[in-house]
Amino acid sequence: MLIVASILEWTAGVYRLSAETNYTRRLSADYNLRCSRMNKKLAGNRFFRPRGNQGGTVEEWHNGADMEIHFYGRALRKAVSLLIERLQATNQTQDDWDVGPVVLLYRQAVELQLKAVIGEGGGFLKAPTDHLTLVKTRSLRWLAQITSQIIKAVQWEAEFKCKGVSNLADFNAVIAELEGMEPVSAAIYAEPRKKNLGEVPQQLFKTKVLQIASKMH
Repeated sequence: MLIVASILEWTAGVYRLSAETNYTRRLSADYNLRCSRMNKKLAGNRFFRPRGNQGGTVEEWHNGADMEIHFYGRALRKAVSLLIERLQATNQTQDDWDVGPVVLLYRQAVELQLKAVIGEGGGFLKAPTDHLTLVKTRSLRWLAQITSQIIKAVQWEAEFKCKGVSNLADFNAVIAELEGMEPVSAAIYAEPRKKNLGEVPQQLFKTKVLQIASKMH
């Protein structure tokens, strides 16, 4: 399982645990994730179901549009898969700007999924993330750091792994790499030694973009 798919599973697990505990009991030292309901497969959709209005006044970053955002994230992943297939089927050189949209599609898909994890699991932190801050931020590094705090709080470090990610440090490193590949920022802060006008920054070479894509989808 790769990163984006794994974050979906982690989100579902955090949702189940928050519903199970309602944030009211601390996890015991011998809590075993493998025995929790996280590992049970979701019936139908793998993502959590919208909770609807349960009479509370809890403010959420998605304002009740969690399912719609999930469907949009799924559309992003479908679109990037088609684009990667096209790029792999052509003989484009490594300095072609056409790889840029791959980074943007993955970037937004990951941003939305990390926000979903934080939105569901923030209650396990001593200082939950403000929902307005969560809506406005675009920093993948910051979202990854908060996600890591949640994973530690619920004692899931041993389970937080997938292909290419063996621990939280690896996870944060991959997310930081993805954020550093954002095309506009990469162009603005491109190395001064580039020789030609319009040249693609090194971090956006086709080989590098396809390499990180292999870890994502």
